[in-house]
Amino acid sequence: MTTPDRSRQNVLLTLACLVVVVAGLKAAGSVLLPFLLSILIAVLAMPLVRWLQGMRIPATLAVGLTVIILVGLFTGFGVIVGTSINEFSAKLPEHQAAVQAKLDQIGGESSLPKVGEWFDPGKAMAFAGKVLNELVGVVSNLFLILLTTVFILLEAAGVPAKLRAAFPGDEDPLAKASAVGRSVQAYLGVKTLMSLGTGVCVTIMVGSMGLSHAVLWGLIAFLLNYVPSIGSIIAALPAVLLALAELGPGKALAILIGFLVINTVIGNVLEPRIMGRKLGLSPLVVFLSLIFWGWVWGYAGMLLSVPLTVMVKVILEGREGTRWI
Repeated sequence: MTTPDRSRQNVLLTLACLVVVVAGLKAAGSVLLPFLLSILIAVLAMPLVRWLQGMRIPATLAVGLTVIILVGLFTGFGVIVGTSINEFSAKLPEHQAAVQAKLDQIGGESSLPKVGEWFDPGKAMAFAGKVLNELVGVVSNLFLILLTTVFILLEAAGVPAKLRAAFPGDEDPLAKASAVGRSVQAYLGVKTLMSLGTGVCVTIMVGSMGLSHAVLWGLIAFLLNYVPSIGSIIAALPAVLLALAELGPGKALAILIGFLVINTVIGNVLEPRIMGRKLGLSPLVVFLSLIFWGWVWGYAGMLLSVPLTVMVKVILEGREGTRWI
């Protein structure tokens, strides 16, 4: 077989393997998502475990204290999510009808098509409930997620020694694992703080305007801030539509401006200053990863898109044959 034929065969084989792997990821989403969530939670919790160990607390006790804190945070988060979903779902048909009627009035008696004829506000309003319901579906495996997180945290301290034993005289696996951990940890830490700030600011802003379900809109802003590029836009749309129906065009415009100001200050000023360009990902790569992981695992995949892409990037950088990618 000639070299060009062998090269074409290798390309076809690689593409076939890629298709199989993607299909497997899509089919195994219900199993992989809780596991990946456990890894990300463990990465975020690792600094707290190390700090407790630095205070001369034994590793097992440090992990136990960390898990207790995580359980408290998850419980509070679950109560907020559950209450928000119940309140919003009960009034969703009423909100949809009010928004539809308000948008239909915008066209008036003119010959132009009414807004409600080319834009379905019901889908935009239902999207808020879908995001939270999917989140509840993932967090419903809370016990499995926390149990896996505990084992990951307990094993984390012994990983360097195991890598040295598995690859004696080779520091590359250890360096690669450390690089992945530091990159993902830096991204998730900064992103979580910025998302929390966004959620709190949105809750205060819409609450002061008198919009109903203020905590819900802050929660959605917090979650969708993890989605790069378009998350903040998606988070603002249902809140602005509901404000248009409940509070009128003036306050709806004020809420829209409020969303723009909050996301501009936090997303375009504070976050880049704190995070810098440590990730080394171009906006195009971030957007394509958002589309890909969203197609594979839905909204949860969109939330995990950048951490997963960072992991892939650092792993590819660690091998001479794949560094060019």
